[in-house]
Amino acid sequence: PSNVWESGAYLQWRGEEYFAGDQVKTIVSDSRFSKQFIANTAFYREGLKPWQRGLEIGMAHGYFIIGPFVSLGPLRNTPEAATVGLLAGCALIGLVSVGGLLFGTLIKPTLFDKKGDPKASGFQELINWHALGGIGGAGFAHALITVFGS
Repeated sequence: PSNVWESGAYLQWRGEEYFAGDQVKTIVSDSRFSKQFIANTAFYREGLKPWQRGLEIGMAHGYFIIGPFVSLGPLRNTPEAATVGLLAGCALIGLVSVGGLLFGTLIKPTLFDKKGDPKASGFQELINWHALGGIGGAGFAHALITVFGS
């Protein structure tokens, strides 16, 4: 049917550069909708400071990360499931934050740096606020589970 109606759907098997990671362009990976969707996430959105990016990303991840620990963990049928999920979620956010801090220390990404600041200072700020937002999001999810049940 795509020969009859022009749908705008295409597959391109060779990108502009052979080693740039753009070899297969599909409707999902290269459409205008997917590019706008990715550009609207907190990491790529224009006009946000690094602490705002980190806080938004951390709150979202902290909020949903305790769900599997509460619902699928070994204490899922006990009254302590929400608290154990909170502790496990906070531990996971802490591990991810330590990994991000190590990455920022070793690789020194300069994506969020301001002029005159040392290398990777914007990324370090993002990760610090990610940790705070993650713990806050997990705490908020824990409060909702505790008050309203699971």
